[in-house]
Amino acid sequence: MKRVAVIMAGGAGERFWPLSRQRYPKQLLRIAGNRSMLSESVARISPMVAPEDVYVITGTSLREAICAESGVIPPNNIIAEPEGRNTAACLALAVALMEQRYTEEPDTVMAVLTADHSIHNTEAFAADLATAFAHAETHDCLVTFGIPPTRAETGYGYVEAGEPFADDPRVRRVLAFREKPSLETARQYLSTGRHLWNSGMFVWRTSVLREAFRLTLPEAYAQLDALRDALTADDSPDRLAKVFGLLPRISIDFGVMERASNVAVVRASFDWDDIGTWTSISRLLEADASGNVTFGKCLLPDSAGCIVYSVGESKGPEDGRLVVGFGVKDLVIVSTADAVLVCPRESAQQVKAIAARLREEGLDEYL
Repeated sequence: MKRVAVIMAGGAGERFWPLSRQRYPKQLLRIAGNRSMLSESVARISPMVAPEDVYVITGTSLREAICAESGVIPPNNIIAEPEGRNTAACLALAVALMEQRYTEEPDTVMAVLTADHSIHNTEAFAADLATAFAHAETHDCLVTFGIPPTRAETGYGYVEAGEPFADDPRVRRVLAFREKPSLETARQYLSTGRHLWNSGMFVWRTSVLREAFRLTLPEAYAQLDALRDALTADDSPDRLAKVFGLLPRISIDFGVMERASNVAVVRASFDWDDIGTWTSISRLLEADASGNVTFGKCLLPDSAGCIVYSVGESKGPEDGRLVVGFGVKDLVIVSTADAVLVCPRESAQQVKAIAARLREEGLDEYL
């Protein structure tokens, strides 16, 4: 069965302001290394899926930058959504795209990945992905990856795993999806052994996802054929925009996964981190004796628990300004060529609200 991969790379990453911007979002950032997160995602999947079978779905304004960053992926495989309508719409477009591209194939098995995850153990990832591919090829299941929790995390959703499949004990049936919990509930989840972090990565056959749309999100299912036809129409951009605009604004988790009865989970053996906020940096870079994590030119005398990140026009540390924090504690300080962010670490999740405030103040040049 033909194996393909879809990398979702359409988000703005507003929680990484001021580094992440509308035309330079976090999936293009080299936050803690020499390659962007998108480049890491492409390299991670390349041993298992040929470059001509890897697709990136992104926003219209990002397509040019994504093409420049995606390396070996053919430009024709960089697909621009007409507008952002959340992940269910993105993956409805992916279903239509696979049906339009692989007309000679009776079905395809699709891995869905994101461009903002950190995974270092690529061999374990490849092994787990092979398990998910094999299960999806032989079962009418929507397969996801569950990450064994290492802390009582309140910022992630959870997957509750049930009994293993008889023919492959590495794969378990999903009992339920759990929303982001309170700290007390997260501690309970940590102790059960059956609650896993919801990674937001999936594997399924195109036909199985199509049927899942029919059963759980019929308003999206109703547009699948029209989406496929729009991809090859002479007036493709205009027709695609019209059809895409009819899709519901809902995530694949809420719209499909939580409503479906045929969901399976692979308990991940690879390390994983969702690079979602500035506090994620503390898990990517080594802290000093006082718990400070720094990137670029930074001095933190008599300071503790701070995250300081300084870059310049190049988005690298070499031309960033010197940032000094004296006698401060538990702050996030981010310095870029044209803006500086200072906030308590505990407020890092709320940084996204800054984008709305900038729009209100007419400061769109900083978005």
